[in-house]
Amino acid sequence: MKFWLAIISGLWATAGLAEGLAQYEIPMESQGARTFYVQSTIPGCGESMLLVDTGSGHSVINEETLASLMSNGNAEFLKNLQGIMADGSTRIVPLYRISAITLGGGCVIRDVEAAVLPGNARQILGISALQKAAPFGFSFEPPILSLSNCELPGVQTANEEVVLPAEAPAVLPADTDQKTPVETQDLAAAS
Repeated sequence: MKFWLAIISGLWATAGLAEGLAQYEIPMESQGARTFYVQSTIPGCGESMLLVDTGSGHSVINEETLASLMSNGNAEFLKNLQGIMADGSTRIVPLYRISAITLGGGCVIRDVEAAVLPGNARQILGISALQKAAPFGFSFEPPILSLSNCELPGVQTANEEVVLPAEAPAVLPADTDQKTPVETQDLAAAS
């Protein structure tokens, strides 16, 4: 089985390179039960480990991270959505756009949509972020997340240069009242 996975992974990597896509490989850390985490840096929040979850429609951050993002002007409220949790329950959660997340110290993903869960909930790298760096691959032996469309930190892009913003006055998270239209998304691993 490993033999065929290696061949398929090799063909996938070759196809990506043939299209002119640079691949960026990020080591993943296994924390048991077949869960894998990647090192990340979120502007204004510092480093953290994100659970890689292809079953989660959106990335997930917690309220502590949101407060730091808002105080630095690095998050924007988008809407409320109805999240389906791993236990099948539903919860109305706010959805924010995060200015950027850097994965593995060298792959910048901009404008990531992330649902916000209460307190110090586990943070998740979901499909909403992974699609921005597609095509992507996931290897178990060794545990590596391969991303393609990465922006490199500090590199001039067509529109701007990657710069961490200066400190800004604290801004409280947006109101998450029930009057805002709600959409349903799968946040399976977040409960």
